[in-house]
Amino acid sequence: MSYPIFGKLRFPSLKSAQKRSFNLSDIKVSIELNSVLTKWGEQENFPDNINIFDQEQYQHDGDSIGYHSYFRTRWDIKGTVLRQSEKSHIYVNLAIVKGSKDQNFFIPKQLGETIKSENQKRFDDDSYYLNVTALREFQQVSINDTDYLFYVNDIEYCATADSQDYVWITPITENHYLQFTFGVTNNTEVRDHLETVKDYCNSIMQTVEIDFPDWVEREKAASASTSEGKSQVATIEPLVWKREADTGSYLDFKREASEKAKQTEEQG
Repeated sequence: MSYPIFGKLRFPSLKSAQKRSFNLSDIKVSIELNSVLTKWGEQENFPDNINIFDQEQYQHDGDSIGYHSYFRTRWDIKGTVLRQSEKSHIYVNLAIVKGSKDQNFFIPKQLGETIKSENQKRFDDDSYYLNVTALREFQQVSINDTDYLFYVNDIEYCATADSQDYVWITPITENHYLQFTFGVTNNTEVRDHLETVKDYCNSIMQTVEIDFPDWVEREKAASASTSEGKSQVATIEPLVWKREADTGSYLDFKREASEKAKQTEEQG
């Protein structure tokens, strides 16, 4: 994949991105994305057709919500051409999420409550996550005539690199929604440029096209007729977790090292 020549931070060129199409039980989804790489650097092929009603393909975590990642990749964020250094990484994950039969994701309130509940379950783990601010900038946006819920998660992990996730979610049936997640490794090299990273990810999302068959349109219409405020989504306050490191732990060392690095930078 190609990178622009100029720029302090350089992302994979959008001009060289390939149009990728998926048929999700007659729901046609396309998006322009760069190469897909495994951790060994080999190209991966993903199925063109996915049966979203196949219960066995979803991974459940002891609840009614199931996840199926059908497209994943990682891109380098590079510095100037002369140095050719890797500044950070962007992780991309496209997933189908399946709910229970009594849920209707075409009703904004139910979709919002599900997203909030899933984030609460994910981050309520002090053995893996330290400080988290989830569902920041929670808002409804429209892309190519499709409504999405967009939000940002700031994540400080206990023993790995921190990240900031940009997430777009849209329902595709009463019981399924698509989740587009772009996670950037949030280190000192990119911390002052996160808005630029978000704009880049948003540019990719502008290429997403979803073509719904008639049966989905009927589900939408039926949901709208029974839902008040069908185009509105309730405001959700950010979910915040702040945890203290155990004395003498790796986390204390990490914080001390970060503070010393910051002081050295300010003195220089």
